[in-house]
Amino acid sequence: MYESLIFLNEAERAEWLTSYLIAFDSINGGQGEKEIAISIHDLIRSFPYYRHHPEHVWLQTTSDNVRQNVFAFLPGKKDTKETVLYHAHYDTVGIEDYGTLKSHALNPEALLDYFSHAADDTDTQKDAKSGDWLFGRGSTDMKSGIAVHLVNLLYYAENERPEGNILLMITADEESEHVGMKSVLTELQRLRERWGLTYVAAINDDYISPQYEGDQTRYMYTGACGKVLPCFYIAGRESHVGDTMSGLNPTSIASALNLDLHNNVNITEPLDDEFVLPPTCLYQRDNKQTYDVQTATSAYIYFNFCLYERTVDETTAQLLKHARAAADEVSRKYEARYRDYIGEPHIDWSIEVTTFKDFKAYLETLDVPVNAVIEDTSEKYQYLDIRERYFKIIEALQALDPARKPRLILFYAPPFLPHNYLQEGTRAWKALADTLEKSANESGETYQIRRFFPFISDSSYLSIHESDDELSALVDNFPQWGSEYDIPVDKIRELNIPALNMGVYGKDAHQWTERLYKPFSFHILPGLIREMTTRLFEEDETAWLD
Repeated sequence: MYESLIFLNEAERAEWLTSYLIAFDSINGGQGEKEIAISIHDLIRSFPYYRHHPEHVWLQTTSDNVRQNVFAFLPGKKDTKETVLYHAHYDTVGIEDYGTLKSHALNPEALLDYFSHAADDTDTQKDAKSGDWLFGRGSTDMKSGIAVHLVNLLYYAENERPEGNILLMITADEESEHVGMKSVLTELQRLRERWGLTYVAAINDDYISPQYEGDQTRYMYTGACGKVLPCFYIAGRESHVGDTMSGLNPTSIASALNLDLHNNVNITEPLDDEFVLPPTCLYQRDNKQTYDVQTATSAYIYFNFCLYERTVDETTAQLLKHARAAADEVSRKYEARYRDYIGEPHIDWSIEVTTFKDFKAYLETLDVPVNAVIEDTSEKYQYLDIRERYFKIIEALQALDPARKPRLILFYAPPFLPHNYLQEGTRAWKALADTLEKSANESGETYQIRRFFPFISDSSYLSIHESDDELSALVDNFPQWGSEYDIPVDKIRELNIPALNMGVYGKDAHQWTERLYKPFSFHILPGLIREMTTRLFEEDETAWLD
């Protein structure tokens, strides 16, 4: 494999490797995830240094015993324990969005030809005709990121090595549960104990993108946003369609909540110079499986909710406030319609809003087998997605309440990602600022440092800012935290690795027009990351600031 790269320059190597990696169908959860890990491992072993030191390339089986992470270690020219981590992920989202072009989703040349001639989107066609963009699933997110790290690993192996060590980590499952990165933590602990490594910083090169039309700024990040998945189980009052006015349809409550929360920028955190994402509804449905003339008894809905400076406790209070507002709105409308159509209501239209923690405590006062029902329901529905299984658990608990009143129950489900960021003046922050200033002067690029990488990232698992008290609102409202799901909080705190993102530049990730800008990603970024690496090893040791 190395023979294909020998006579290529750096940018050509990066493009060749990106196209090579795109060709792997490494959709999250598929067989291709296994195949690409082995291929990356074998590719690195073909590099001259690793032919002589095969022990410095290895595979780690992830905690789900299904996937593998790839590791490559390159010792620095000094006898030092200081190590900079490079990391990227090899899984991608699916290719269904390509429609009739699905068979070409992993073929950059075919897509370039198509978008050059047949694109309705003038921006996409303009990019295709320029020759500066590379298309295909994973072109930005993030086969190109792997390629850039491999190019730099090869550069160091062929030329003078950096002062300190490089540890490359290519991980699985970033697009779903982050099993790969959570497994990496165990390996980082093992290497620290075995080789005495100290981790100076981690450089992720996940994609960056324009924030608005015409934006040419290259944003670099000194941390990662966090994420919770707030879920709402909504119990209504079912009715026959012939008695519909007496019912309380849970889909109405779910819809009101969706309309209130989804893309509501007014509840995002007010952070200057940060790209802050609003809540996004990822799932909404009722519990009916077949057609009949009874209204649904319950509805399920959950949201992607990013955290920056806000704690889970503060987020929980905010979500409950909006849930109560949605429930009150529906209650008032149902009562008013009943009054207008039938007359003075004799029905209680109130809708209780509570949390999993408080509802569980209420049930325990009734002396019902709460924990046994949780365990039995979980075992019964093991075949379901974990989020669906949690909804079944809440539904089973709702059935334990003799009152069976209309109720909205907030709980959390996987995944949870901590947030982290560096303060100005820390070793890594200063190295990044100096690196970008030098590159701006030499290349003419415009850079801006921001704290929070705005998309979901493996970097969230390298450092954590939340205290145990701040996490309690999550753990207490997580149906099976510690048994079916948790994150290694203690390991993350112990490692506490500054997490940076210096990404490839692209557009439309997770869309069929996904494409990578080659001039920056292949011609500038590899050298930018090497300069950053050099400065990280040169900077005087200072205490990290939280």
